[in-house]
Amino acid sequence: MKKLLLRIFLFLFIASSCFVLIFTYKIFSEGNKIFISKNDDSILKQFEQLVFNPSKKLKGEDDNRINILFLGIGGKSHNGGGLTDTIIILSIKPHENEAAILSIPRDLYVNIPKTNMNTKINAVKLYGDKRNNDGISLIRSVVKEISNLDIHYFVQLDFQGFIKIVDDLGGIDVYLENDINDPSYPNFTNGYDPFYISKGWQHLDGQTALKVARSRHSRMGDFDRIQRQQKIIKSIKQKIFEKYAEFDILTFSNILSSLSENMLTDIELKEIPKFYKITKEIKNHKITADVIDTKKYLNRTYVGMGYTLQAKDSSYNQIKDLSENIFDIEISEETVELIKKEGANIEIRNGTGTLDLANKVAQDLEELEYKIINSTNIELPEFHGVQIYDNSKDQKPETLDFLKEKFNAVIIGVADTEDEFSKADFVIVLGRGF
Repeated sequence: MKKLLLRIFLFLFIASSCFVLIFTYKIFSEGNKIFISKNDDSILKQFEQLVFNPSKKLKGEDDNRINILFLGIGGKSHNGGGLTDTIIILSIKPHENEAAILSIPRDLYVNIPKTNMNTKINAVKLYGDKRNNDGISLIRSVVKEISNLDIHYFVQLDFQGFIKIVDDLGGIDVYLENDINDPSYPNFTNGYDPFYISKGWQHLDGQTALKVARSRHSRMGDFDRIQRQQKIIKSIKQKIFEKYAEFDILTFSNILSSLSENMLTDIELKEIPKFYKITKEIKNHKITADVIDTKKYLNRTYVGMGYTLQAKDSSYNQIKDLSENIFDIEISEETVELIKKEGANIEIRNGTGTLDLANKVAQDLEELEYKIINSTNIELPEFHGVQIYDNSKDQKPETLDFLKEKFNAVIIGVADTEDEFSKADFVIVLGRGF
């Protein structure tokens, strides 16, 4: 009997050892393509730290602001694949569980440091890669010059990586304000792949989400595209934390395998659990989003058949002020007065499964002097994000516009008159992934 138990023990030990070795090799081989360590630590060493000594502090955390530069590129299979199609600064305030998304238009005209050359910002990284194979450092320095923000980390993702993320999540749900009708949407062979999708609530797979994020064929062109990108980022964030409620190494390994050819970052493996812990606590109504646009910050200048966007203030002081103070953006006094005059009553229904979330949202709104007549928990609904019932029948538009923007919400319309929703002017329903 003892010999049998010993054999079983040896078998289990050998099997588990083999699993650990295979698993470690997988992390090593895939992670080596994604993670760039400034400390020259091997991926194996980083993996050891991830398991046994995860990072307790992130860069910027002591100053309560972590800035991450997100770069979207076409990739090898795409014409102009080295150009940064998307440039976003994601800032996190870990102490307050808040985040801010600042989008930089790819047509912004900038100077290349230590040269007399000017170019669109989407070509800066490509220029650096061709000059000394260090485009990341170059675009980092340009973004710092524009925003006056220290960039603590970067994440680069190509189109195929984006598609994989969305598909691995089972698709994402996004509300489109307008139809997209783009007859000249580019394919990958210098031709066109006409794209149409109707406005409203849409479930997008990876390919369709990429088209929604890239299409510029609308009245506001790139600025409409940027707003859709910001919505998609929020939706992906919701879906990730819905699907992966707890961080686990096996799930992380699968993600690494999926993105090994499509993603690059200087976030270290040992920092991943801390990032996950912080970002998990950031709810969508705590995410501020803005864009450096032509209303206040930029002028559109036509050059030949195209155009560039140039800063109205060549020293970038206005843009720096927006970047530094994006968490402090306030509603105008005029809007505040109009909202107060409307005197709306609000009910909050929480279907997220986090029992105290309705009260937390209520407290946030009460700080803005809204009257909360009820907050309660409900069963998990089928939809993702936030839906708002407008029982005021469009009679309180300032309040509705504010709530819609704050929660990135879908407006449903008037609730059933027999439903208790009818007691409030607006009913905010928090759904999956919020």
